Amino acid sequence: MAHGPSPFGVPQQAGQGNQHEPGFDWDRYDERAQMNAPTVRLSPEERAQLELDATRSPEEEMEAHLESIHASRPLRRAAQRARRRTKWWLVALAVVSGLAVAAACTAGAFIVLREGEQDPAAQNAGADDDQESSVDDASEAPEVVDPIASRETDAAPFTAEELFGTGPLAPAGAAGTYEVLQAEELSDCAEAGLDELADLLADADCTQAARATIVNPDGEYAATAGVLNLATAEEAEALRAAIASDLDGGFAVLRTDGDAEELGRADTQLGYNTYGHYLMYVVIGRTDGEALTEANDAVRTVVGDVLDIWFVDQLSPRREVQ
Repeated sequence: MAHGPSPFGVPQQAGQGNQHEPGFDWDRYDERAQMNAPTVRLSPEERAQLELDATRSPEEEMEAHLESIHASRPLRRAAQRARRRTKWWLVALAVVSGLAVAAACTAGAFIVLREGEQDPAAQNAGADDDQESSVDDASEAPEVVDPIASRETDAAPFTAEELFGTGPLAPAGAAGTYEVLQAEELSDCAEAGLDELADLLADADCTQAARATIVNPDGEYAATAGVLNLATAEEAEALRAAIASDLDGGFAVLRTDGDAEELGRADTQLGYNTYGHYLMYVVIGRTDGEALTEANDAVRTVVGDVLDIWFVDQLSPRREVQ
C-alpha cells in the first residue's frame, strides 16, 4: 500500500489546542474565535452621521468638511474653483479619449477591409493558373480501364469449373442451394442459340460458351444458365440489345434426365445481363413440364441469384489488376 510522508508538528499557542491534531473540533474553535473578537459600538448620532455620509455627493462632502473646520471665505472660493477646473478637465479628457477610440476603430476597420479585398489582376491570374493546372492534371491523368471491358485485357478463357464450381451453387443471400445437374463448355457459341440468335452468335466475335442445368432450392424450377465470352463490352451490350428487341429465336436449353427432362418442351422465361465483355443468361422452366407464361417472383429470384450474384461473384476476380 502506498504511504505518504508523515506530517510535521505545529507549535501550540497559549490557550489554544493543536489545530493539526486528528479530531480537532473546528466548529468549537470558530465559535470561540467569534466570541473573542473585539466589538465596536456606535452611538445613534454616529450611525446617523455614517448613513448621511454614505448618501452625499463629493461636492457635498467637501462643503461639509470645510464647514467642520470653519474654513474662511477665500478658502471656500479656492476650493470651488479647483472643483470646477477638475470637472472641466475631466470632461475634456473624456472627449479626447472618445475621439481617439473612434479614430482607432475607423483605422482598424479600413485596414481589415483593405486586406480582405483582392487585386482583380491577381485574382484573374490565379484563376487562369488554376484552370491551366486543372487542364494539365486532366491531360496527365491516366485513363482508367476496366480489366474485363475487353478480351485483350482479360485474355484467359474461363472454364465450366470456374463458373459453376464442383458442387451445388450457393449464391450469397439465397434461400438455399441450386443443384447442378450437368455442365459443359462449348467452343462454338452458335450452339448455345436458336434461329436468329444462333446466327448472331455465329457472326459475333464469341470464342467460347459455358452452360449448366440447375434446379432451384425448392425443386419447382429447372434452368439452363450460361456465359458467353465476347470480344468487348460494347459487343456484349449490342447482343443484349438485340435480344431485348424480340428477335426470332433464343437460347437453347441443356436438357437432362430427372427434374430437367421436360425443360424446353413448354414455354420458358429468359433472364439476361452483361458483365464486362461477358453476356450472361438463364432459361427457366417448370420441373413438372407445365408452361411458364410469366415472370413471377420465383422466376425473378432465380434470375437474381444466378446472374446478378453467382456469376458476378465468379467473374469479379478477373477485375483485379495484376
